[in-house]
Amino acid sequence: MKKALTLILTLALILSLVACGGAPAASKAPAASKAPAASGAAPAATEKASVKFGNTGGEDDIQTMALREVATRLDKETGGNFAAEVYPSSSLGDTDDLAEQAMQGAAVLTISDPSRLASFVKDYGILGMPYIFDDYKGLDKLMKTDLYATWEKAFADQGIWLVTSNWFSGTRNFACDVVVNKPEDLKGQRIRTMGNDLCIKSVTEMGAVATPMSWSEVYTSIQQKALDGAEVQTPSFYATRLWEVTKVINRTGHFQLIGSAVSGTKFRDSLSADYQQLFTKTFQEVGTEYQQKCVDLSTKYEKEMVEKYGLTINEDVDVQAFKDATAPVYDELGYADIKAQLQSEMG
Repeated sequence: MKKALTLILTLALILSLVACGGAPAASKAPAASKAPAASGAAPAATEKASVKFGNTGGEDDIQTMALREVATRLDKETGGNFAAEVYPSSSLGDTDDLAEQAMQGAAVLTISDPSRLASFVKDYGILGMPYIFDDYKGLDKLMKTDLYATWEKAFADQGIWLVTSNWFSGTRNFACDVVVNKPEDLKGQRIRTMGNDLCIKSVTEMGAVATPMSWSEVYTSIQQKALDGAEVQTPSFYATRLWEVTKVINRTGHFQLIGSAVSGTKFRDSLSADYQQLFTKTFQEVGTEYQQKCVDLSTKYEKEMVEKYGLTINEDVDVQAFKDATAPVYDELGYADIKAQLQSEMG
């Protein structure tokens, strides 16, 4: 009986101590973690990428405007995770320098053109030949041809990512101090052109003294009489303020300046498939949208330069004479067959 009473008292004492906190507390069990997703995979980290866009056009050039638009859209579509900076006026380097940097793996892109890129894929140069197109309206269709697909692969095999070829920078004309109605009127005129066989031979056949030179040197060279003029599209003519050193734009319309957006395959391969698709899609969409904008802006610039600065736009040009003069260049450079193939595929 005493033992039973003792046991009851002992139990009562223990319960009393627990209620008053006299016994040590047990360690707190960790909170249960949330169950993992059904797949069991951790969420992927947000992809971040950056690239530099460089070109030779000035701040007001249509090409620079389009590059800024691409940068804005990439930023918006990725919530700031795909950053692109624009470097106009050759501040990042000239076109060929940037293309070389891209091939070596730098995260850069530039807007080149078919005549320059022909040194890598010869047949692609057909797009830069004189009078191959009347305007920009076939560029989107061009990129859907089998011929274009072979060019893309040929460039990639050499480390060049041909992002798009539907950018249009304007129609090139002869800008100088003389009125040019026919090829003979260009005799003795030192005209700046791009430094490749296609442009040099074409400009030479049109009667001028073809003079390759970096675009950043053109204004000063004309001003100092080392050049007589340039063959150039209106947006670049305006952005470089060439109306200050030349008096006439002669409407020969010999080249349709196609913008070829190029980067390197190493940069391309550093991006996810989704980012590659976004990059290409953005460049192609902006290219399409800015084609007509380029035409409209050229008209606006020419009107302003005529009314405010006394520039003359010479429309009295025998374009057929210039077409005839440049026709032999297709055979000389071996483009006759590829011209026929291109025209066939584009209908």
